[in-house]
Amino acid sequence: MTEVKRMDRRERVFKALECQEVDRTPWVPYAGVQTANLLEGVDAEAFLKDADKIVEGFGKAYEKYTPDALPILFDIQMEAEAIGCELKWSKNNPPAVATHVLEDDSCSVADLPRPDENSGRYPVTMEAARRIVKLYGDKIVIYALICGPLTLALHLRGVGLFSDMIRKKTKERADELLAYCASIGKDIARMYRDVGVDVIAVVDPMVSQISPKHFESFVKGPTTDLNTYIREELKLYVMSFSCGDATKNLELMCETNTHGIAFDENVDLAYAKEVAQKHHVAYGGNLPLTTIMLFGTPSENVAEAKRELEIGKGAGYILSPGCDIPYNTPIPNLVAIADYVSGNYTSLEDFPDESLADDGEDFEDVAVEPGKVFIEVITLDSEGCAPCQYMCESVRGILGQYEGKISWRESLVKTKAGIRRMKKLGVANLPVMLINNEVVFNNIVPTRAELIEAIDKRL
Repeated sequence: MTEVKRMDRRERVFKALECQEVDRTPWVPYAGVQTANLLEGVDAEAFLKDADKIVEGFGKAYEKYTPDALPILFDIQMEAEAIGCELKWSKNNPPAVATHVLEDDSCSVADLPRPDENSGRYPVTMEAARRIVKLYGDKIVIYALICGPLTLALHLRGVGLFSDMIRKKTKERADELLAYCASIGKDIARMYRDVGVDVIAVVDPMVSQISPKHFESFVKGPTTDLNTYIREELKLYVMSFSCGDATKNLELMCETNTHGIAFDENVDLAYAKEVAQKHHVAYGGNLPLTTIMLFGTPSENVAEAKRELEIGKGAGYILSPGCDIPYNTPIPNLVAIADYVSGNYTSLEDFPDESLADDGEDFEDVAVEPGKVFIEVITLDSEGCAPCQYMCESVRGILGQYEGKISWRESLVKTKAGIRRMKKLGVANLPVMLINNEVVFNNIVPTRAELIEAIDKRL
């Protein structure tokens, strides 16, 4: 086998995106709000609202994690905010969408504005992007992340979108909304092109929550239109990313004129590799965010990176986390992966081999009283994970109909107690909804009608 010549970081990523041989697997850490943790005393909200902090955090991640590419930000709520949705801010997560401008029928798609460089937080973001491209654009590949059509539609419409997609009389409304969301993606991608980014990552986590039938009917067309515009009009690379168990839709994602797909630990890397290579697209993933990166030791992170590299190796593979790296992820864990991938890793003597301390008592089963229902939603974190958010919203949406009859909780897998709970229940994918301690909706957000039917059955 012919040895591949040594490449610089930019060439390495571009060759991988073109499914060509590279000298080593590219390393692309999705260091979003985690880069705020590299700045002393800076929380996620302060970071995402300040161009100086964004640029400084990017620089710190560039220095410490020796990446081949980095995203400017990992915040797929900016489009919804600029269109008129209110956000709920967090100190250690990106914000979550708190209100949905199309939740009732008083507003239609025709009434919605079109964000530009002066809308919402885009003046801050574009200023940061310009400076980052100027400082680092000749050294590494710069990713810009935009919200995918389906997830943006959920942000704007709320969980009612799922009902729109299955009712004959409202399907046209769902089509109109998804087309609008794809057109907003084009506008934002063009803004990023104009400041000089290299790759547009279309982040659509809600793709993992729908069936292939609904992907084919509602999402494939708008997404293909968006990806084609990015490739052919803007002349940029485009990656299609979905967290959660997107296994059922991987083939369809590959058919949307994308350069590559990205996914998290819910997707089997060997299977994703097979699908991606069949369609001649790149594939990126899927270091586990919590069990390894957040709570593991440096040596466990190196061992996992080695395992992923052995499975995924081949033309088109990019090593990366499954999603936005959690804010509190220990810096030595990321440095250890970076050193191993770059070939600088020799030993762990410089890294304290300690995981994060335990964080509380276990989540126990709740005894179910006659005539009542207990609902538990196991999530990564509904504040920072769109599928988790909308599964929790589906529960909140029906509480008023069952006053006094329903209790519920969210069990976060961002805690060790949550991880133990997940293992105890034998749950493999997130998010999951249990009713009376029984898994009912596994990695799929129920419609209002489906959830009511499941509750009534148990009452």
